[in-house]
Amino acid sequence: MVAYRGLFHFGCGFFYIYGTYYDLQIVTAHSQSYGGRFKYLTFLNLLLQLIFFIIAPLADVLTFIRGREDNWLVRVRDLVFASLAFPISVFVATTFWGIYMIDRELIFPKALDKVIPSWINHVLHTWCAVLIIIEGAFIKHKYPKNRLGLGLLTFASVAYLLWITWIAYVAEFWVYPFLRAMPNNGRVVFFTLSFCIIVFFYFLGKWKTMFIWGGDNDANSTTNNGKPKDGVKKKVKKAD
Repeated sequence: MVAYRGLFHFGCGFFYIYGTYYDLQIVTAHSQSYGGRFKYLTFLNLLLQLIFFIIAPLADVLTFIRGREDNWLVRVRDLVFASLAFPISVFVATTFWGIYMIDRELIFPKALDKVIPSWINHVLHTWCAVLIIIEGAFIKHKYPKNRLGLGLLTFASVAYLLWITWIAYVAEFWVYPFLRAMPNNGRVVFFTLSFCIIVFFYFLGKWKTMFIWGGDNDANSTTNNGKPKDGVKKKVKKAD
């Protein structure tokens, strides 16, 4: 099982390495403006997925060497997956294609088709969700306490909001065309709704994990192999 998991993780890692490399070769006026590529959530998510799928195979190697999954690298992998990689990638895919179907000019103008290949578009906005959903469906992850998981997700969300707001203030333009078409109160509603949606995706990932793998999925209640921790055993014996 570890071998198959490792092959999947290494394959996804190389996929994102090549995708990131190819994307960096594409030069557009937007990528050269203030903030560069780092003002786009899609590119930041691409880097996030790349980081996750570098951590994941390293965790597999460490698990293989030690013969058990209860190690620090697996815990880091699970924390990144639960708090950031899953909710952000699903959010990116759903919001992009949702806005695209309403009016593609608001999110990905047709002129970009001549510059950005279709497969890169899908790497950025489709495969990011597909691969992370497969990851969650076939590989068990321990979710952190909500205050930690949601805390990291909230920090990342607020940081990005402050970043694009700063760009709008300094460079006098909003990153995405649909934001430019909105009044200020419309942006407030959109940002609030977006945060609610990304929090929903956090819990969706947690519920999916619980449905597939069972249990309450509390990171402090069991180890990664599904066995109770020593503290739980002691409490049971004491109760007897």
